[in-house]
Amino acid sequence: MKIVQLLTRAQRRGAEIFAIQLSESLKRMGHEVLVITLLSGGEGLKFSGRTIHLIRPEEQLLDCKGFWQLSQILKDFQPDLVQANASDTLRYGVAAKWLSAGRFSLVYRNANMMSPFVKSRWTKSFYKFLLNQTDAVISVAEATRLDLMDFYDYSKMIQTIPIGIDSVDIESLAKEELKVELPNSFLLFMGGWVKEKDPEFLLDWFIGQHNHFSDLHLVFLGKGILEESLRKKIDSHGLQEKVLLISNLVNPFPVLHRAKALVLPSKIEGLPGVILEAMYCRVPVLAYGVGGIPEVLKNGETGWCILPNDSQTFVQAIQEVLEMEESSKQQILIQAHNLVLTHFSLPQVTQQFEDFYKDLFAKS
Repeated sequence: MKIVQLLTRAQRRGAEIFAIQLSESLKRMGHEVLVITLLSGGEGLKFSGRTIHLIRPEEQLLDCKGFWQLSQILKDFQPDLVQANASDTLRYGVAAKWLSAGRFSLVYRNANMMSPFVKSRWTKSFYKFLLNQTDAVISVAEATRLDLMDFYDYSKMIQTIPIGIDSVDIESLAKEELKVELPNSFLLFMGGWVKEKDPEFLLDWFIGQHNHFSDLHLVFLGKGILEESLRKKIDSHGLQEKVLLISNLVNPFPVLHRAKALVLPSKIEGLPGVILEAMYCRVPVLAYGVGGIPEVLKNGETGWCILPNDSQTFVQAIQEVLEMEESSKQQILIQAHNLVLTHFSLPQVTQQFEDFYKDLFAKS
């Protein structure tokens, strides 16, 4: 099978990281895979097969030149299937399919809740139009699947296939030398420094509680538009030695392995890969139960899943993790680790993608 994976840019973000892992796994299964990144910016993603970077300008809704370039690449490659992996890839995939007269099946991979990001009727109509040009949708979680179906009245082939984790890769990367100096005891926020992931909530909690946990530090690993406001607040409270902001690392696993807990107060999510990675690494996970998170994070069983916007319970959960008996904590961490091994291994998930592709071809 000849497969193209469209990525927004070569950035270390969840949707792109998994798309590369999936591409490697499909390649190992004998498929011919071409990876195409569309927009400028980003770094740190590498694929062992053929990769094309279009480096198109951002925020250009009708990028006619980019659409044409992509259609010509697809015309030369002649794929059986093009998978658009979230964000801007949908409009590029639809435009290229039109320009190439629909010579391939177009699948959209829905990696997040879509309805919370839509602020106008025009935007909703535009994305509904784009989705109707696809042949099928793969959604990262049941919550995101139902959201897309209900919000856009999508009636074509759609299936939930989660992300998978590469345990062999994680074990290898975790042994690499740590590239940054870390404190002995820290909570970890790992993800974009943006409003919907709400890193400011975590910082505000730490500002009020850091004296109670004298040896505890807070580490933010990622990047985003809130960096300046986070730094200003850290500086204004004299917490430069207690709170660390670390820009995206190519290999975050040596940091993740050392965390006391992964803490994600996101307001909107699909199914973050970092949650599964932390569960595999036996690191406690605390997160609001948004998107597909409750499908894997079971409170008291595989982690700490808090009702959305219940900040008081979220704070109590942090304190519980820091103070609870080690044997009780280990039981939860073992159950989380086993869940990931059983249901979210990369080979298992890749097989689900291949089966979906074959079903799509059989029905077309």
